[in-house]
Amino acid sequence: MTVNWGIVGAGKIAESQFAPAVAAADGHELTAVSRRELAAAQAFADRHGARRAYDSEEALLADSEVDAVYVATPPHLHARQTVLAAEAGKHVLCEKPMAMTTGEAREMIEACRASGVMLTICHYQRFNARHQRIRRLLEAGAIGQVTAARINFSDRFPPQPGVWHHDPEISGGGPVMDLGIHCIDLLRFLCGPAASVAALVETLVDRSPVADTATLLLRLASGAQAVVTSHWTTANHEPERANGLEIWGTEGSIEAGPISAKDSSGSLRVLTSEGTRDYSIGPGGPRPHVALVEAFGRAVAGEGPNPIPGEEGLAGLAVVEAADESARSGRRVELR
Repeated sequence: MTVNWGIVGAGKIAESQFAPAVAAADGHELTAVSRRELAAAQAFADRHGARRAYDSEEALLADSEVDAVYVATPPHLHARQTVLAAEAGKHVLCEKPMAMTTGEAREMIEACRASGVMLTICHYQRFNARHQRIRRLLEAGAIGQVTAARINFSDRFPPQPGVWHHDPEISGGGPVMDLGIHCIDLLRFLCGPAASVAALVETLVDRSPVADTATLLLRLASGAQAVVTSHWTTANHEPERANGLEIWGTEGSIEAGPISAKDSSGSLRVLTSEGTRDYSIGPGGPRPHVALVEAFGRAVAGEGPNPIPGEEGLAGLAVVEAADESARSGRRVELR
């Protein structure tokens, strides 16, 4: 079975990651792309071998050859475009954050369920080969009972002309929605769901309508404690320090970074009483986006589970909303 893809929002992330992943994945083809400017859509199609280009998502969704769509527009458009895709009978791979609110996320899930199509969220870090190994190590009890974790994904990102991330009407928020959502999902993937959140979410440095600095303290359902830090106010000169994770247990610890490598490259060390084991991966390793696209294809063909269902994206947004509530109230918020 070949999955014929359409890209809604053929911009930067689709250019650098998704279109190359489709080209590299077995059984996948890029059929159509859309952008607001038809000339830009056509240029993208020419670069990546797509057969057709459109200037609207409606036109792309009317293309009978398209089986699935990758929604890569800014967050404020995700819900509407996903619902339209579902109504057109297309499977959906939606970029993060899944939606602006948990309410929108539920609407997306319901629309896809009602139409009998699959909704997957593009939390590609789950397919980083180092993170897959960490999950296996934890399942095998390599560091005993997990009691604590820390994940940091931060950089210096002040407001810039023409960049929408600091506009809450488009982005839905600051670094937690942009970067922290990855940390929250990865923590869920490795250590399980969160039970409560206490947070500081503040604007410290730049004149911006969104927060630029956030620290979340989470109690996981397992009882373990975790800290997620996500800042736009910290200069990043060593990616593995500003973009990594630590997991601690009763018998040892795991350290890895950077969490966002597009080729799984980076460090991974496991420290126990038996010594240090190094599972680091050099440049040119397995590409998470390719693995995600292939898993998506297997699920569409009925040969495997949905790799990252919409409910997983909803769970991450629930943590973001709880963090915002905690920051406003100064109290810990229980997740329902």
